[in-house]
Amino acid sequence: MKTIFERKTRLTVAAILALTTASSVAVWANDDLERALMESPNAPTADWTKPLTISPKSSAELSASAANVGAGSGVFEKDGRVVVPNASVVIPKGEGYEALISANGQGLLVELGLCERDESGALVVGEDGTTKRRPLLRGTQVRKGDVLGKQKDAELVEEKIVAEQELLVSRKEAAKELEVEVAVAAAKVAQASWNRAESLNKTMPGSVSPEEVEEKRYEYIRALKSIDKAKFDLEVNQEKVKVAEARVNAAEVAIEDRKLVSPIDGVIDDVMQDEGQWLREGDEILKIVRYDKVQINAAIPADRYAPETIADKKVVVEVKRPGGQPQKLEGKVVYVRQTVESGHYYFYADVANRLNKAGYWLLNPGALVTVEICVDEPAVSANASAPTAAPASASVPESSLTGSL
Repeated sequence: MKTIFERKTRLTVAAILALTTASSVAVWANDDLERALMESPNAPTADWTKPLTISPKSSAELSASAANVGAGSGVFEKDGRVVVPNASVVIPKGEGYEALISANGQGLLVELGLCERDESGALVVGEDGTTKRRPLLRGTQVRKGDVLGKQKDAELVEEKIVAEQELLVSRKEAAKELEVEVAVAAAKVAQASWNRAESLNKTMPGSVSPEEVEEKRYEYIRALKSIDKAKFDLEVNQEKVKVAEARVNAAEVAIEDRKLVSPIDGVIDDVMQDEGQWLREGDEILKIVRYDKVQINAAIPADRYAPETIADKKVVVEVKRPGGQPQKLEGKVVYVRQTVESGHYYFYADVANRLNKAGYWLLNPGALVTVEICVDEPAVSANASAPTAAPASASVPESSLTGSL
């Protein structure tokens, strides 16, 4: 006989199964109802309450539906071109189109701003003797090499001063050849004294004792060794100059590393720190982005196209902007991944971006566009790259880039 607990457990499991089945039926019922409304939008509402005939979908149909969702879905051919909708726009990696400036050491962020320059490119200095700066805001245009700020470097400056003084002393010691000259002169005197003693013994045997002659010979040998030692000390001092120079250079590098220098032309995309904040090494400070070239990331079905089918082919990207006509830009497939993911090959295409009349880029990273791959045309030369646009710093109107986004 089953216990009350066993009977309750079986009833609970049965109820869960019933609810799961009812939910699945409701989903398919809603699906069939939506299709019915799309086919007969003017049907009377009374027909909506009629019992629905629900056709259970097989697991194979469900798997096929899931496979068509996501990247690479909806790919079709038109006029000899492979059309890929919903391709994503991304910033090229490893090509200097995005830069993240971080703190290179622990310390205070004492300066954050763009140095002002005159028409000749020289820095503008204020009445207090410091360089004038403009605040860094999102959208501020910067050029490669611009100093955008500085971490505290007072201790490093003092270390450089000490290293420079050590270098000065080392150079003086390295230039001191007096000890070598003195050792050479002493050796000549010792040699002359030894030669005189031997000469006397030859003319007057026994005038100089053998012990004294040997002592003068020893003095001469010691004088020769003194020359070698003086030369060795001189070489050591010259090597010390190189060590001192390296210390000065290391101090200069450390000071330069505390400066925030833009590595690319572009615009400030984000400012993560404020002037006066204490930073740890690695803290992110600024993000700079270039938009004059972007990449298109999309996927094509692996069972319909091989990687070599689209490699190095020209692409035409269509972008639709709200309130404007669709715009088309050209580029080139630069890389096709040969790893199949969810039945698709992913590929990347370089595309030269373009400004609209308002001074904003047509292709925005993160947006979705339609890509046409010109598979019926010859592949673009491997040495040729996608068309390039002028750097952002040279083509973007200043008025459209400054200020807060």
